[in-house]
Amino acid sequence: MTCPAIITGDRFLERVLTHIDCQAQIIGSYGYQALGEPGSPASVLVTGLLTIFIALFGIRMMFGPPPGARDVVYSVIKIGLVLTLAFSWPAFRTVVYDVTLDGPAEIVGAVQASSQSAASGTMVERLQGVDNDIVTLITVGTGRNTGQFLNETAPEATFAGTALQDDAAFGYSRLLFLAGVIAPLALLRIGAAILLALTPIAAGLLFFTQSRGIFAGWARGLVFTIGGSIAITLGLTVQLAIVEPWLADALRVREFGYATPSAPLELFATMFAFMLIHFALLWLLARVTFYRGWPTIPDSNPRSGDTSASDFANQRPFAMHRPQSSNDLALAGNGGRRAESISNSVEHTIRRERSQIPGAAPDTSASRTSGGAAATYSSDTVSAPRLGSSYRRRGTRPLRSKTMRDNSQ
Repeated sequence: MTCPAIITGDRFLERVLTHIDCQAQIIGSYGYQALGEPGSPASVLVTGLLTIFIALFGIRMMFGPPPGARDVVYSVIKIGLVLTLAFSWPAFRTVVYDVTLDGPAEIVGAVQASSQSAASGTMVERLQGVDNDIVTLITVGTGRNTGQFLNETAPEATFAGTALQDDAAFGYSRLLFLAGVIAPLALLRIGAAILLALTPIAAGLLFFTQSRGIFAGWARGLVFTIGGSIAITLGLTVQLAIVEPWLADALRVREFGYATPSAPLELFATMFAFMLIHFALLWLLARVTFYRGWPTIPDSNPRSGDTSASDFANQRPFAMHRPQSSNDLALAGNGGRRAESISNSVEHTIRRERSQIPGAAPDTSASRTSGGAAATYSSDTVSAPRLGSSYRRRGTRPLRSKTMRDNSQ
């Protein structure tokens, strides 16, 4: 497939846009088929990833917890999706390729037909017509030096009180128009073609969780190129609706022999503004397409006792949390009483075992109460220090300064 050559002249813009579209189709179709054919590096890579995925799934079934029915169905669907995207050109062309490269034009055509704003000729022909009118207006000039003005009281009728000279303003206007049309369309078409060509490699990355984000980025990139093509085409439609009648009126005035001193800056401002609009639309669509998702709002009244694993992961180790509500205080009190009950139970077991030792002295304590819960012991238990209190300090330690003062006296 040979793309048309680009030559200078009255069909420059049309040939450039046709050539870019042709290159996008070649890169997208032939690149996909070259990477997806048997024996290619991409085919070997996808086959290896599929083998590893099936092996890991089999190891999980033999040694790990058995997967549920949902996991099995999801894995089978994943394998079918990867094989279809990587090696089935007819299905890929119908579902992805045609939608990416031809879908935006069809959507824009439907929008224009419903809004009754469709004009004669295709978009490329209209853009080339605008470029030809700009070249004609540059050739005839503004006629400022002829002295024939439609409005004699206009300030620009007597002197060139403009920021740019007429020739410079016309030249920059055509430059901005060509750059504002070629740059965004070439970016979207070539970007879509590269993503389409890399589909076999991107599809194989869907198998594993660690590489699934790259596949998601690939899909988002295709969505961005589709939405960007629609937005830029609609933006060019609005630009043509403004510029076409303006150029026709300016050329008609010059044909009647009158000057158009305001035309250079008006054309320059229009072209510059729409070039900024086109790139702003791309930036806006990129923000929408690559946005990660809705922000999560924490629950203001979490249920007591319902703590997820993420809550434990977010807690810092050895962090001291003070109860903030009556429920938290009640839970803390219950925990303290539970620990006290366990301590009393262990202590009672130890006393009972010691009481069975021959020759052990009986415990004189008859009862002991802790935290509102009474624990009665028999008189034959052995007196022993309370559990956890064997090495408790019984008195206050004298201060060294006090001892030195007493010795000095």
